[in-house]
Amino acid sequence: MINFLDLWTKGNYCSKNVAQSLALIITFFVLGNLPLILVFYYNDIEKINKASEIIGFQLLFFLMMLPFCFVLIALAIAIRKIHNASFLDWITQRSRISFRRIGFSFLTWGLVCLILFAVQTLFYPSSVHWNFTAGPFINALLLCICFLPFQVLTEELLFRSFALQGLNTRLKSAPLAILISGIMFGVMHFGNPEIEQYGPFFLLVYISFGVFLSLVTALDGGIEIAFGFHLANNMISGLLITSKEQALQIPALFSSKSGSFDVKSALGFLIGMGGFFMLSYFRYGWKFKSLNQKKS
Repeated sequence: MINFLDLWTKGNYCSKNVAQSLALIITFFVLGNLPLILVFYYNDIEKINKASEIIGFQLLFFLMMLPFCFVLIALAIAIRKIHNASFLDWITQRSRISFRRIGFSFLTWGLVCLILFAVQTLFYPSSVHWNFTAGPFINALLLCICFLPFQVLTEELLFRSFALQGLNTRLKSAPLAILISGIMFGVMHFGNPEIEQYGPFFLLVYISFGVFLSLVTALDGGIEIAFGFHLANNMISGLLITSKEQALQIPALFSSKSGSFDVKSALGFLIGMGGFFMLSYFRYGWKFKSLNQKKS
């Protein structure tokens, strides 16, 4: 069985083809963002965290998800037409997708998110406020179920497949590939309103998140666990609590006037990720030595 990080050997990934794929991805990303840019322009919207007050949550959510759908189409074209590769090779080294892994990571990290939130609420009850309204919440839930899997899959294919496999092939170093792909993932979120609210510290959280998912992918031989984890994180956290500093004002169950993230929250998040990692490490028998194998 070929290691997941080495699956570029099964396709045509010369520099010219990689450049064509990058150009296609960027083009589709720009096209996918045009409707959002036009709506912002004609409604005189300057900050994205104010947009839902002007155009409504549902339209804003759709417009924000549209670029990911466009990029996913670009990736599908690139995989088949440019690289002559299999879509499966961008997802896993196994003979088929492990939906059990996706379910395990989604449910486990979803539970951890709920526990972390319960602990925060227990010790700091005044930091959050009940925000539930049936109609808007159900609409948000349905939109998240319909679109978030595509958003998360796009990001995982970009950073845990294309970038991670490509960097590993070029650098011939799995640890370096894991680190750089994680940093790339974090930097992609630099424009989020959370960075402005919490400062550069919050960017380190995104980078840690990206490095963690790249490490999990490399050890497990596929993006299934990373996908389930990422999806649970975005969906549970998004539907659980919202604040005015967030890029997307989801009508969540709870709200926070001053934001819901600080040093204590970051520490809890990192401890939770550590617990998830150890559970997965022993459950799936991961071996770090597989990352240190020298490439010829």
